[in-house]
Amino acid sequence: MSDFRSAWPVTPLAPQVVVRVERAMPKLPPEIESRVASHWDAALATHPMLYNGRVFCADVIEEEIIRGHWSEYRRVLAQMREPDLYGADSLRPLAVVGLFRTTDGIVIGQRSEQSLYLPGYWQGAPAGNVESRAGEAQIDLAAQLMAECFEELGVAETECQIESCLLACEHPQTHIVDVGMKITTMLDFEALKERCSRLGNAEYQTLMLIRPDTPLPALLVPTLSAMLEQNR
Repeated sequence: MSDFRSAWPVTPLAPQVVVRVERAMPKLPPEIESRVASHWDAALATHPMLYNGRVFCADVIEEEIIRGHWSEYRRVLAQMREPDLYGADSLRPLAVVGLFRTTDGIVIGQRSEQSLYLPGYWQGAPAGNVESRAGEAQIDLAAQLMAECFEELGVAETECQIESCLLACEHPQTHIVDVGMKITTMLDFEALKERCSRLGNAEYQTLMLIRPDTPLPALLVPTLSAMLEQNR
């Protein structure tokens, strides 16, 4: 078993895993609410464009179904800065991460050095939190990842296909849970880079094409390592 699996637990997922909201967002005790507010205010001071949207958090992760609830991004951010903030009731915010295959290889992205989460690390692209876009009770993971494709890479729905879910991989400190999913496109790498530069949102400081013989960079998010291993 690879080292990353012991550090970042991996759960195999069914290709069409269901993600369902099954409870309301819990109320925080006043002391915890005050600490969340303090972390949020500090983050806004350096990142004034942060938005406190609703983020799905997993309570139970099984192969066929992920059950959870909607929370606030500011609660998630507070836990990123203070991992033990909620004690045994840690939030497990869900994110979608692509294993993006172009006509000539797999594309990965290096996170911006200004990122709040894992700056400078290489990850599957695109990636982003599972957000509430319409207050839905059941989450469409493919639609979530498709939205990230357009926002981060400038790739439209007609130009790529979201395929099966692969796995869930959990960061042991922040408890962020990445859901890895396959994406394919008929674009080649150079066309994708041009599209990202022209229409993307600068989430990545650079993109890289991975072929079977390509040496991998050192700072890999373990979710990417797990997806590449499963895709061999």
